[in-house]
Amino acid sequence: MGRIFKTPSDDAVEETLRSMHIANTVDVAYERGMGWVKVVIFSTATAFTVSAFEYYSDWNLWESTGNWLKEKLQSWSNSIFD
Repeated sequence: MGRIFKTPSDDAVEETLRSMHIANTVDVAYERGMGWVKVVIFSTATAFTVSAFEYYSDWNLWESTGNWLKEKLQSWSNSIFD
């Protein structure tokens, strides 16, 4: 007799459920693993792309972001204190 079902004929049902659970566990692990692999690959590709773009042009992401934030904060403070 199985652990979950208490009749001898239910052993097949229990084995089916156990195999479905194992398959689901393997599937979840695979999806999570592939997700992290994709994150690492696309992050690295993005870093190299931005770095190359900054190297071959006069545009700088860090400087552009800082300037945008500074202007946004100035406009907010001007709207508050004016």
